[in-house]
Amino acid sequence: MRISLCKALVCVFAVASLSACSFRRGVPADLQQKIDSVKTLEQVRLLRLQGISLEDPNPLRVFYDSLSIQPLPLRYSYDYVKAIPNYKPIPQEIVLALNLEGRVAPCAITLPETAGTRLLLLAADEDEGEYALWLYSLDNEYFPVDKLLLYTPGKKAQRVIDEEPLPDFSITSDYEISVMEYTADHKPKGKNIYTVAPSRMFEKVN
Repeated sequence: MRISLCKALVCVFAVASLSACSFRRGVPADLQQKIDSVKTLEQVRLLRLQGISLEDPNPLRVFYDSLSIQPLPLRYSYDYVKAIPNYKPIPQEIVLALNLEGRVAPCAITLPETAGTRLLLLAADEDEGEYALWLYSLDNEYFPVDKLLLYTPGKKAQRVIDEEPLPDFSITSDYEISVMEYTADHKPKGKNIYTVAPSRMFEKVN
């Protein structure tokens, strides 16, 4: 049963990822709602083919509900990305569902929920104890809809302007998400700002 569950979750995430890539930009709200409804039905169908009902305990929801909540606003600091305070290790079946094979010691924490917004912060060990941070949006059944890379370890000494550290990312209480962009040689070249659309996709607004 555990193997079947993992296979089902992987299939579901593949469907969600395909939909996210195909309809990320420029879709009218009413059309996006229809797309999301079709996607949800397909997710449920895939689970039922594996003998799993969403009326049973949903492993993604059980894991999500077990996580601590990260207060907002949140702003990058080296201490935060090094310590990832109150993050919880991700079980193997959830690692498979989120397509995280190869990541070392992934952990997660949730952000406060608001109407239409359910977000998960995920930390993955990439560089001898230094974590990359991803922000995931989840649908009504706790399946991934979209993901956004917030931070990846790099040459911190070059991430400065006038000797003041630049915030690699920030998330406001209104869910405005700022992510610093760097050149290939790790020099800052500006920030991108995102919001969470009703479709739960991350939309760039600048």
